[in-house]
Order: sequence, then structure tokens, then C-alpha cells
Amino acid sequence: MLKGDLRKQAIVDTAEALFFEKGYIKATIQDFLDTLNCSKGSFYHHFESKLQVLTELCRQKAEKSFEAYQAETFDGALSQLNGLIYRAMPFREEEEQTVALLLPLEGMPDGRMVMDAILDAQKRLYFPEICRLLEALRAEGQVYYTQPMLPEILWDSYTAVYKRLMREAAAIQAGGGTGGAVQLIEAERFLWERLLDAPFASMELIRADEALRTISHAISRVRRMEKQ
Repeated sequence: MLKGDLRKQAIVDTAEALFFEKGYIKATIQDFLDTLNCSKGSFYHHFESKLQVLTELCRQKAEKSFEAYQAETFDGALSQLNGLIYRAMPFREEEEQTVALLLPLEGMPDGRMVMDAILDAQKRLYFPEICRLLEALRAEGQVYYTQPMLPEILWDSYTAVYKRLMREAAAIQAGGGTGGAVQLIEAERFLWERLLDAPFASMELIRADEALRTISHAISRVRRMEKQ
């Protein structure tokens, strides 16, 4: 890795630690500079803003999640498809820091830009794999569909659920119940099964109990950051 690339990655790594410690809103560019002992010129050579750093961090996290998926072993293409969506969503126990990072940005312009960047990065990585798996499952007779646009529709559904779950997490943080999140997850599973004509209960995609635990831990983390 070139010296400039090392510096850029050091900024991202430092930002990750500071964002998880203070939160995106409280962490400042000056915090980055003080921690790295670097100049503003060095920072702005690589990034235009704190938002751009967060966007790069989230892009890298999407890539790492995909790499983790690729390293797993699955029992067949259906299990692999479930595992793919499970890895794509951040609502799993080892990702509570990511949810805590994104949660305070829900409804803010920066939050929408970061979410779009995450989903763009994910589509580049995950969508071709979804298409490959669906073709394999169709060839095996485990799913049935004839419409060529169906994978795109499923991806659009996935992105809508990702965004909606983050809104549900924000609602839970504000004192709302968990029923909306559970119903959303169950509706997504039902949608995939029906559109693909897959066996009942064959699509897990996201685990409701684990998602709720992750959201709960993330909310606790956000509240601790807010008290600092």
C-alpha cells in the first residue's frame, strides 16, 4: 500500500474509533487531526468532509461483510442465499456498533447520503451474487419464477426493508414498541417466499430476535454516547 493510501486508511480507522466512542455528530475533524497528529492539509488531501469519511468507512464495512460471507460454508444454495442477506443487513449481534453509528443520523440529510452510499456499495457486491444464487436455485427446482425483473424487485424490497428497519429502530429508541420491526421482518420473509414460489419457512433472511437484541444494544450504546 502506498504512503498516501496508508494515510487515507489511517484517517478512516481513526474516524471509526472516534465515531464509535463519541458518535458521528460529536466527533470533529479536529479530533481526527489531534489523534493522528496530522495537518488539515493532509486530511483534506484525502477527504472533503467528515461525511465523506463516514461514507468511506461504511463502504469498507460493506466490503468486509461480503468477504465474511464468501469465507463461510453453506449447505446448498438456499442456505447460501439466506446467509448472504443475513450478512448484508447490519442487524446482527456483532454489528451493534454500526447500528449505533447510523441510528442518530436517521432522518438527517447526512444519514440519507450515507444510507445511499451503503446500498450502492452493497448492490455492486451483493446483487450479482443474488442473481447467481437465484439461477442456481431455479435450475435445482427449489424456486420458480419466469420474470427477468424479479431479482431487481427483490433487491428493491431488500433496500426498502433496510431503510425501514432503521426507522423502526429510531422509533424504538423514542419509546415505541418492537412490533413494527418484527412484522416488517416477517413480511419480507413472506414476500421472498411467495415471489420465488419457495417452500414455506425456507427463507429466513433476517432473524427477528437477533435484530431486536442488536437494536436494543445499539440504543444503549447511543444513550451512553449522548451522556458523555
